[in-house]
Amino acid sequence: MSPAILSSQDIKSWAAEIGFQDCGIARARVLAEAEDEFRQSIGKAFHAEMHFLERDVDRRFNPESLLPGCKSVIVVTYNYLTDIQPKSDRYRLARYTWIQDYHVLVKGLLQQLAERIAGVSPTARCRLTVDSSAISEKRWAVEAGVGCMGKNGLIHNKNGSFFVLGILLVDRFCDQYDESVPKSDCGSCEICVKSCPVNALETPFRVDARRCVSYLNTECKYPNYNELAEEEYLFGCDICQEVCPRNKKKLPNPSNISKISLFLPLENNDLETLSESDFKRYFSNTSILRRKYEKFRSLIEAKRQREHLSRMEPQEIIRYATKVVSEEAEAVAKLTGYLDDNFVKAVQEIIKCKGRVIVTGIGKSAIIGQKIVGTFNSTGTPSVFMHAADAVHGDLGIIQKDDVVICISKSGNTPEIALLIPFLKANGNLLIAIVGEMESLLAKEAHCVLNCTVTREASPNHLAPTSSAMAQLAIGDALASTLIKMRGFSTEDFAKLHPGGILGKRTRMKVVDLYKLNEVPSVKEEANMQEVILEISGKRLGVTAVVEDGKVVGAITDGDLRRAIQHHQEIMSLKAKDIMTRKPKTVHENTLAVDALQMMKEHQITNIFVVDDDDHYLGVIHIHDIIKEGIF
Repeated sequence: MSPAILSSQDIKSWAAEIGFQDCGIARARVLAEAEDEFRQSIGKAFHAEMHFLERDVDRRFNPESLLPGCKSVIVVTYNYLTDIQPKSDRYRLARYTWIQDYHVLVKGLLQQLAERIAGVSPTARCRLTVDSSAISEKRWAVEAGVGCMGKNGLIHNKNGSFFVLGILLVDRFCDQYDESVPKSDCGSCEICVKSCPVNALETPFRVDARRCVSYLNTECKYPNYNELAEEEYLFGCDICQEVCPRNKKKLPNPSNISKISLFLPLENNDLETLSESDFKRYFSNTSILRRKYEKFRSLIEAKRQREHLSRMEPQEIIRYATKVVSEEAEAVAKLTGYLDDNFVKAVQEIIKCKGRVIVTGIGKSAIIGQKIVGTFNSTGTPSVFMHAADAVHGDLGIIQKDDVVICISKSGNTPEIALLIPFLKANGNLLIAIVGEMESLLAKEAHCVLNCTVTREASPNHLAPTSSAMAQLAIGDALASTLIKMRGFSTEDFAKLHPGGILGKRTRMKVVDLYKLNEVPSVKEEANMQEVILEISGKRLGVTAVVEDGKVVGAITDGDLRRAIQHHQEIMSLKAKDIMTRKPKTVHENTLAVDALQMMKEHQITNIFVVDDDDHYLGVIHIHDIIKEGIF
């Protein structure tokens, strides 16, 4: 065979001899459809803070951009299963860390494959990559027939999914190419989607890295250790793979035992007391080393703290909770010393704002921002929340020139905020910062700076945003409450904006809204006891009005009937007028329901008759009719 055309059979045979599990070969071309899907994913910020994915997107799907003249894309899989399990059961590490760092291991094996090709085609140019270039290895794995894209975002095939990928680009044609596999043959199975503890697979086939445990404990620059401590894994995550039916089958032969990691014999206590030098020694040949000792230790410590708290005695729990509340209260109390002309200017600017108040932030600050927006809107200050991450990915159109922007951030230096500030300046928006770092970019660029600095968080290890979040919330409430005062916003105004809320009902719901839902029991004064009994039991309100000329002259309750039976031997000979309570309490139909409730409480009655302007009987309401509306 001409050295210009490579034998696909030879390549696959060499790959198997070298130690690869599968090998597929695709003809080099531009994967335009895959590029479109990838751009959509980037547009929705599924890549979290991995901003490098935003660069050179076209290179991910065009192999010629990495190797000019590329004709073939060889994709291999390396199985990383081992016979030996880690001894630590408290600190779980993803399976791919149980062997030598696959970046190094697979790259070395691919180099051997490239040398085999050079042996038959000395002038052939190759480029190999193992998570080390822009190329989309998963998409090329599908194109080369190595596997299909699963709903958990991983490639799987008949051998399961516990393998890593490697790619070898070659500027030679092959005599045969493999057919691409369907996007997925998962069918209706959603076991992996439902098993994800953080719902990172909510959109099947796309992993939302902003939630993914594996991203947060391996790639995230500023992880929330307290939140990660609640998850099962210390590094990576295998949950969606472990539950996959494909991986429940008999697994392929495990990898060479010489490739296993040195840390596998370490027990729980060994990992907890690991020094930095030991960390480098035990993890030197694994992917974990790039996570750095400080972050590795911080997560272990957070997990230890969480386990300790779960074993705390009741009195210790109360003491610790009291400490947290006290520290947060102290942080909020210190804000009074930070209120200055900036706060005055912020309130005045919001009052005279012709547009809306746009509140933005990221992380926990974003959640606080949503609460502030809710308070503003419910008290007469039109507001919109805009997530800072969404803002820099297409949502900036929300902001109009007349809007005031409130940006909330503890550090004031997050990348999203840094990208947002130039737009706000160019757009002419007034920027109000609620910030905890007065030397930050945000504090320096804002027109009004509301200081919410806290000396420390109330959470263990000063990690989770507790005191800082409480300080941000307090500043927001201070703004909203001051605006309420300046606007003269009344209880009635509040009720108009809360027609479905309890306050709205208390100030707007009237008796006329309730009595029409009930039957209208009534009898004449001369009605006999059988008529009275049938009226009370038939209308199911426990009472009937005694009506003459359209007006209420008496009331008979089921209690009146019981007392009549006790005191009269011939009860059936009595008339309604003989046992009725004369001049019962009535209420006008336009009376507020809350006032009718108060009247019933004062007179210790459970029903009250409703009348119109001429005292004509309209109906009856029961105390339960009011209470079930949430009015107490």
